[in-house]
Amino acid sequence: MPLKIHAIILALNEEDFIIPQLDTLYNFCSRISIITQYDRDWYASFVKPDNTANLILNYPDPHGKIHFTVRRLPDEAAARNMEMLSFNGKPYKGTISHGRAFNEIIDFHEAPDYFWIVDADEIYDIQTIPSILKYLEQKKPRGMRVTGYNYVENWHQRIPNSIIDFTHFGFIKPNLLFEQRRTISWNLQRLSKLFKILRLPDLSDNIYGFINCPKEVGVFHHACWIGDKERIWNKFQKSSHSESKTWDTESVKDFKFENIPFNELPTNIQNANWPINFIHKREKN
Repeated sequence: MPLKIHAIILALNEEDFIIPQLDTLYNFCSRISIITQYDRDWYASFVKPDNTANLILNYPDPHGKIHFTVRRLPDEAAARNMEMLSFNGKPYKGTISHGRAFNEIIDFHEAPDYFWIVDADEIYDIQTIPSILKYLEQKKPRGMRVTGYNYVENWHQRIPNSIIDFTHFGFIKPNLLFEQRRTISWNLQRLSKLFKILRLPDLSDNIYGFINCPKEVGVFHHACWIGDKERIWNKFQKSSHSESKTWDTESVKDFKFENIPFNELPTNIQNANWPINFIHKREKN
């Protein structure tokens, strides 16, 4: 029986990415939770909403997988935790059904095997997702990190991992919660540092039951710095990383990148309907 996977997406003004993301995830998930603050950032400042909400509400969902919630959220980690906790408990306990069979209600609230933590602009290669889920099922970790490639200005300018090592938790068991953003426990880093000081093998992941997904199994493609100056600047300003508010959009372009031809991009990125400056489709032929 395949793993039961519940994706959780935080999305604020992600109209360029939400449809390609849902197209990528839909067939691999039992449920997809999308949470938005709609017109507020993490600091309660007003953000002019784009078309993200309408795109989600009108997305074809024949299996009723998509849950869309608007909340005034003060913290990124707490936002994800709140959604995961809603499927960790038993809210049906002691209730009497007024319409659906009670076993359907229980099934709806049943916790998944794993929560798939993914931002709207973290696009997985749809052809490697089966391999990633197979590896997850074989290893059965408490949590699995996945490595991402960052892109600058468009999908053809990829920053090598040797310059930015971008790896964080993509899959976690329902009994885990985040302490900050995508960090499950700061003690993990402290323990890793202790092993290093003692000149011992780093067994911190073994102790916590965490693994990294090998890059040859699968990675994701992060569009954090794709787009024009205005988009990148707006993303900086509403980011939960407060230090990013001081970044200069020009400095992003200073990263060394490798050029990726159209036909070497994941097929789901090739086939998505991107803004004209995001991808050079003329390279296809």
